[in-house]
Amino acid sequence: MDDDSNALLRDEELSDKNVYSTADPTAGITAPGNSSKIPLLAVENLVKSFGPVRAVDGVSLELYEGEVLGLVGDNGAGKSTFLSLLTGYNHADSGTFKYRGKPVAHASPSTSRKGLKIEMIYQHLDLAPDLTVWQNLFLAEEKRKFKVILDKRYMIHRAADVLTELASKVKPTDLVGALSGGEQQVVAIARALLFERDIILMDEPTAAISLNKVRDVLNLILKLKGLGKSVILVSHRLEDVLEVSDRIAILNRGAISHIITNDHRMTITELAQMMFEGSVQNAVSVAGNGKLAGGGD
Repeated sequence: MDDDSNALLRDEELSDKNVYSTADPTAGITAPGNSSKIPLLAVENLVKSFGPVRAVDGVSLELYEGEVLGLVGDNGAGKSTFLSLLTGYNHADSGTFKYRGKPVAHASPSTSRKGLKIEMIYQHLDLAPDLTVWQNLFLAEEKRKFKVILDKRYMIHRAADVLTELASKVKPTDLVGALSGGEQQVVAIARALLFERDIILMDEPTAAISLNKVRDVLNLILKLKGLGKSVILVSHRLEDVLEVSDRIAILNRGAISHIITNDHRMTITELAQMMFEGSVQNAVSVAGNGKLAGGGD
């Protein structure tokens, strides 16, 4: 069979699985359940280089309200760098950000939180173990009476409301260091709800917790979706991504190679093959033309 026939068969297979392959990674993508919806967040042609290495290479991606978007890729695919552009920790060399269809001048963690309504939940959570839950939730954003006196009663009450919204048994006065890994995830997510973030970025949320607590975290992600929040989930646990994601974007050497509409029929093996197939193809291309591509995880 010639190369053109092979390519045609491959395109038909991708179409059957609701997979959009790049050249144009946004081709054919519509809002889940409603093609007329404006994306909650849209990034276009994001580029970030570190010296000669292009860690993020022209990424365009849309996220819709109430959607869980899985983001996967091999080590060095650019996942962490891409998240750092969304949070404002790193600045894109070029590209645009839109929130509900309106351009946002995105230059710092502050504009990420206030302009794009993004909250980042890191793998290691960045919580203060010696403080209580309510103190962690309001850390650096404490509420005060007359701009002077800490309004402890208000903060404990609001913390309790958010924890109840998440159907959690964690109490505002619990010491964070005494909580399990899954319970600490609840605290990190509660902060996002407390300050009304619309988009929650989750970096390997099930990596540092016991297997019997993984289900609790996945249920929390689905709870966030039910509350109308949008989640970008980065995880090496492909079974978790396949279970909760509405769509899955695959990054290879800084660029999106596929965007998949998850119909829950794809297997872990098939998803892994798509990830590593792109890595191998890109590696051959790089070796052939001397181009440096790909960056941080």
